[in-house]
Amino acid sequence: MPLRVGVLGTSWWADSMYLPALDAHPDVEIVGVCGRTPATAEALADEWNVPAWSVDSDRFLDSEHLDAVVVATSNDSHEPLTMLAIERGLHVLCEKPIARTAEAGTRMADAADAANSITLVPFTYRYMPTNQYVKRLIDDGFVGRPFHLNMRYFTGFARDGEYSWRFDTELAGSGVLGDIGSHWLHVARWLLGEVTEIGCISERFIERPNRPDGTDYERSEDSAQMTVRFANGAYGTLQVSAVCWEGTDFNQTHHLDLHGSAGTVYAYNDWSTVQEVRGLSAGESGPAALMPIPDDIWGDVRRNKVHDTYRDVFRVKRSMIGDWVDAVVAGRPATPDLREGARVQQLLQLAQESAATDGRLLDARE
Repeated sequence: MPLRVGVLGTSWWADSMYLPALDAHPDVEIVGVCGRTPATAEALADEWNVPAWSVDSDRFLDSEHLDAVVVATSNDSHEPLTMLAIERGLHVLCEKPIARTAEAGTRMADAADAANSITLVPFTYRYMPTNQYVKRLIDDGFVGRPFHLNMRYFTGFARDGEYSWRFDTELAGSGVLGDIGSHWLHVARWLLGEVTEIGCISERFIERPNRPDGTDYERSEDSAQMTVRFANGAYGTLQVSAVCWEGTDFNQTHHLDLHGSAGTVYAYNDWSTVQEVRGLSAGESGPAALMPIPDDIWGDVRRNKVHDTYRDVFRVKRSMIGDWVDAVVAGRPATPDLREGARVQQLLQLAQESAATDGRLLDARE
């Protein structure tokens, strides 16, 4: 019997990420979509041949018709929708950041644990081939003892200067820190382990108007740089900015530099045609040599255009969303789950606290 999944949220992200991946999974039946606007919800249901649509999330979250739900709504609604779904016995995939506060994230993770709800938080970039290969190189000892990690995420979606709920603190909780900083915090912990200290400086470079209804609001940061120390003694700098002009097809680039006692690894993804890893063992002369990503990491995904790789990782290879579906069907835990999402939320909150003062390092031990 297929897993009956509903999708909360009717944005372009639900349309481009969740519905295609769920539709391609042989063990899934998409039974409904739910949004705020009837016309949008109906149109999305028609596009994907989904039999039902709704604008009433309370009625939509019905365990008689659903087994699991994707929460792909704005940040301020993640907690109430996820808690209601868990209360009704559903398994949950909840978008990141999972909440606006660390306390809310912990409540969500505690509720999921108590209900044995199988959850997942979609930190998508850990699944990309470049990062998968870096993780393997670390685990195989290529860098030896890690010394320092430098990760940079440059994009430009904040440059337009228009109102966006993503920079409205009341709705989003934070700006670029929650939107893309959460990705880098998760990936950094996945690569090098737990974070024990964190500091941050941030800035609002772009002036934004009041909300469409004319009301004022607290504007969130559009650029930030975090400094972290890991339990293994290494440290890292994690820079995230949405005000960059990168000039690529997607106007987004990812950079990673990792140095250790045995070697150095560089990873670069230009979100156009380049997704590569280079490395240099200690004692070798540079420049760092291209290290082809192994075929078993690529799988059957396309390799020429990064956008196609990204699509295929989740639709063809069935990473992340497929992992969650498979875990629910098998009755086993999925990862990264709401507990990981809650830990990232704790670190995000500490980063905001650091940025609000003088950027000093704060104790991040749990």
